[in-house]
Order: sequence, then C-alpha cells, then structure tokens
Amino acid sequence: MKKYKVGLIHATLNSVNPILEAFATNFPEIETFNFMDEGLLKALDKEGEITPALVERFASLLGRAVETEVDGILLSCSAYSPTITEMRKRFPQLPIENVDDAMIEQAVKLGSKIGVVATVATAGPTTEKAVLEKAAALGKEVEVLVEVNTEAFTALSKKDYETHDSYIASSVNKLLNNQVDVIILAQLSMARAKTALKDVEIPILTSPEISSNKIVSELESFYR
Repeated sequence: MKKYKVGLIHATLNSVNPILEAFATNFPEIETFNFMDEGLLKALDKEGEITPALVERFASLLGRAVETEVDGILLSCSAYSPTITEMRKRFPQLPIENVDDAMIEQAVKLGSKIGVVATVATAGPTTEKAVLEKAAALGKEVEVLVEVNTEAFTALSKKDYETHDSYIASSVNKLLNNQVDVIILAQLSMARAKTALKDVEIPILTSPEISSNKIVSELESFYR
C-alpha cells in the first residue's frame, strides 16, 4: 500500500486518541495530520444548528489540510457530519469521508430497530437523521431510538473515564430494555466505553476502526 497522508478534522480533543489508535493498529504505514478547532462544538451548542458561519469555520480546517497536501480527509466530529456534501463540493480533488457513514450503513444492514447513544446534544438527532436517510437509500424501514447523555461528555472532558463509561452503560441498558437489534455509539470519543459493555449480546458499533477502514478503502479506489 502507498504511504498515504490523511487529514483528520476535529472539533474536540476527545476524538483524537481513538482515531489515532485505530490508524496505528490497522494502518501504521499511513501518516496522519490533525486539524482542530475546539470551539466548534461549543459554537454549535450555542447556535443549535450548523449555521453558514460554522460551515465556513469548519471548511477552513479542511483548507489547511489541503494546503498540507494530504491525500484524503476524515471528518472526526459526528455533529458536523452533515457538512460533508458541501465539503466534497469545495474540495473535489481528494476523497473526504465522515466518521459515521460506514458505521451507520452497517447498523442499518444489521437491524431494523436501531439504538443510538450520544454524549453531545446535537449528535443524537444528527445521527438519527443519518440513520433514517441511509435506511431510505437502502430501501429499508427502521425504527431509531436515541439516548443522549451530555453529562458523560462532561465527565470525559474532565478525564473521569469511569463516570463517562458508566453513563454510557446506563444509556445502553435503556435501549436494551426497548429490545433494539444493534446500538451505535455516535461519537469517536465514546469508543473507549465499549470495553465496559463486553457482556452485551447485540452488536455495539463504534466508529474508529470502521471509519479508518472506510477512508483507506476510498483512498485506494480514488488513486488507483
């Protein structure tokens, strides 16, 4: 495999380590570059939606990645996943993937009653919408149940990992009580909690491994 360069676009520090670990484990030959604006999530929470100004602010990170001459870009923030169509229009010269698309497609293929756990307020409805759109595209009817626990994100930001994981486990249990077929942990930063859910019998999907595989697959196809 060619030694590709991948630009990772972040809106929180919490997303950095999970995706870097996935690349280090599965694709050690790939060079990664991180581009971050930690204010993006706070701004989105304040606005309640992705405004044109936030699109420009997010796009500026991708512009920096392009200037660094990366071969492809992965958007690591689920809350900003809806910008991907616009980003692809602006930067058509390289492949761009978001962190959750491949994970969502896998979830839709695995079940009809899909649970979503999120720790950022906007990520819950964003992921729900993405699941419904993906299901429609695949010609499948699904039901989506969403649990959002922002206290978990606060705990993670304070490096209180045990509390973060326990909040997520509680949300997962609520979804299990509703007999979902598969559960999505909506954000990269949540992947660490999966180790505390090893006894759960249904699939629990996290994005680091799935999304890193997806962008590498797209790179190989794009530059073939």
